[in-house]
Order: sequence, then structure tokens, then C-alpha cells
Amino acid sequence: MSTKATEKIIDALTQLMDGFAELQERLEQDYDPDLDDDDKDGANKNTDEESATNLEEALMTEIKAAVESVIENEDCAPEDLASIVSALTDALEDIDPEVFTHGEPAESSDEDEEDDDLDEDEDDEDEDEDDEDEDEDEDEDEDEDEKDEDKDED
Repeated sequence: MSTKATEKIIDALTQLMDGFAELQERLEQDYDPDLDDDDKDGANKNTDEESATNLEEALMTEIKAAVESVIENEDCAPEDLASIVSALTDALEDIDPEVFTHGEPAESSDEDEEDDDLDEDEDDEDEDEDDEDEDEDEDEDEDEDEKDEDKDED
């Protein structure tokens, strides 16, 4: 059973999703070259990559303006918003652990690869130390051989 506070959060998240979808749709109309009917010859159309970059930048600009407005007008500290975003992030990761990987391998596999790289480096260092030990042993053997030769000459 939801409390009144939880219901407010659900309503706010629903409004946020609706607002974000509207913003995205409006910006896509502004930046998507396929939706540009004014330019029939295609001379001034952006490439898909440029369009996506412009769309992302415009989206970030609008979101940043909205966040700044809330901070200024609602007497809200940036830390308060960060706390909310952090809680949302934790909840989303709990619901779907791969939600932020964007098709990349999970973090644990990246860490495993780094650990493997470190293990290889450590193995190389061990081999270098073994080589130094062998060199020292050879030097000691040569010194002993020279001493033996000196004794034999006497």
C-alpha cells in the first residue's frame, strides 16, 4: 500500500516522464533531418551523426535550464536534487542491473580484465626479479671460481 508521499513521487515521476517525452519529441522535430520538409533538395541537411549530437546538446541544455530553475525558484539545493537522482539511480540498478551499461559489458567483467592485466604485470615483475637473482648467482659463482683459481695458483 502506497503512502501519500510515495503517491506524490509516482505522480511526479509520471509527469517527469511525460515532460521528457514531449521535450524529446519537440527537439527531434527541430533536429531530425528526416523530418525537415522545408529543405527538399537536401543541401542544408545535417548528417545523422551531427543531428544526434545537436539533439543531445539541445536536450542537455533544456534539462540544465530546468534544473537551474528548480534550484533557484523552489529553494532547493543542488545536493537535494543529487540525492534524489542518486536514489533513482540505485532503484533503477536494483530493478535492472544492466540499465546503465548501454550494451557494454557489465562492470564486473571490466574489473576482471583489469585484474588480469595487473596479474600479467605482476608476473612480468616476478620474472624480472628471478632474472636478477640468477644474474647475482652467476656473479657469485664467478667470484668463487676466481678465488678457487687464485688458491690453485698459490
